[in-house]
Amino acid sequence: MSSMIDMFLVFIAVVGIILLYGKSEEPEPYLMLKIIGLVILGVFRLEIGIVILPIGFLIFLLFARTLTTNGRVKKGAAYLGLLVFCLSLLLPFIENTIYEWPRKVEVQNTNFYSGSLVDELENIHKEVSDEYSDGAIDNFMMVISNEGKIEDFRMRITEHHGPREAQYRITLSEDNQEFIVKRKRFEREHNSGTHSYTEAKFFLAQIDLLEKSMLGDGSDFQTLRSTGMRQGYAATNTEKYIIDTAGKHKAENDNLPYEAIVVDVCEPGCGVYKHYLFDVLERYRNMTEETILGVARENSSDVNEWLNAHAGYAIAHETDGKHVLKKDGGSTEVTEKEYAKALNETPFVTIKKDEHMWQVTVEHPYGEAPHTLEFMMNVETREVASVHTR
Repeated sequence: MSSMIDMFLVFIAVVGIILLYGKSEEPEPYLMLKIIGLVILGVFRLEIGIVILPIGFLIFLLFARTLTTNGRVKKGAAYLGLLVFCLSLLLPFIENTIYEWPRKVEVQNTNFYSGSLVDELENIHKEVSDEYSDGAIDNFMMVISNEGKIEDFRMRITEHHGPREAQYRITLSEDNQEFIVKRKRFEREHNSGTHSYTEAKFFLAQIDLLEKSMLGDGSDFQTLRSTGMRQGYAATNTEKYIIDTAGKHKAENDNLPYEAIVVDVCEPGCGVYKHYLFDVLERYRNMTEETILGVARENSSDVNEWLNAHAGYAIAHETDGKHVLKKDGGSTEVTEKEYAKALNETPFVTIKKDEHMWQVTVEHPYGEAPHTLEFMMNVETREVASVHTR
């Protein structure tokens, strides 16, 4: 419940208590305290799952007949508590409904090459949100024509506001003239995953580096997809390019692995994506809990193969607004929150440290079996001593 609603309910309770006290019919010791107590009793609730009962008011009804002195005032206090109870449920529902109601924001420039996605995001925040933080992007898809017209657009951003997180889902209207922005709020959950998602503004600044000459190959349309994840990259059997302020450069296998933001690029109907790598860092210089999977990728093809099979589109995909998680040859449609949680909180990494050797266990419930990877790593030589899956 927001602080504004809390203050409003306290105001109603205080005003109500003062008015009720002023209507007392007979002198009575500690009447003000009794009124306050009955209001609190009326507010008291019992939560059983999703069911919320006004248990305090029900208790009051059992003893209401025994009230004689200032009975009307005391009953009014209990009913005031019941009113506050009802408003405490109704007002957050109304506030949340208003907050989540889809907004429409005009696209400033429908041509990707002449516009800026960073400017579009800033305009969306200006029109929709009164609280701004550097949200992390965890899903991105854009279809552009050969001339740069944005034909489809989907993006999901998660922002943190104290104990809550706000999730923005941004799509393009059918006429391609407006962004449709849907917001949801959740209680913030502990993120135990090792994934490193990118601040949305920075990610879009990387995409803005793309020019027509970097994408155009005669196709009518190009599709760009990304999880927004900064990840270790060591794929050797794909066409891949590094994109930076100097332009587009072919990435050679001899220089792998990289740490980069990976964007899949493909024309409609193609079976193999080209990989565009942004904000590339070569290899891993420091051995930490955050980089250990990248270091292991660099030194073990077995580790690299297992991690590739348990990340990104190998475990999940989003199509036509449906969120699908993959596991052992099957697919399950899940809610948007479950989908985001699966991507954010997996894999689960456990590290047991010795003086020179780290024993690492990586577990991932999605993708294809085996779902557990175990390896030993020498922290001094960076050698992967053994690899097991189960």
